[in-house]
Amino acid sequence: MTMQLHILERAFELARAGDCGSIDDIRRRLKAEQYSQVDAHLSGSTVRRQLLELCKAARGEQKD
Repeated sequence: MTMQLHILERAFELARAGDCGSIDDIRRRLKAEQYSQVDAHLSGSTVRRQLLELCKAARGEQKD
């Protein structure tokens, strides 16, 4: 049996990997991986800001 990461753990993992450039990219990936209530989990401003900063850092972009 494979254990699935908690949705927020997986979101942060995706952001760090550099494959996702936006919150929408992360949402799409999570939904494709069959996570439920993705929009609710990623609706908070703090988590969205943290994920976006990680996406930018992983892609070598400057912080705003």
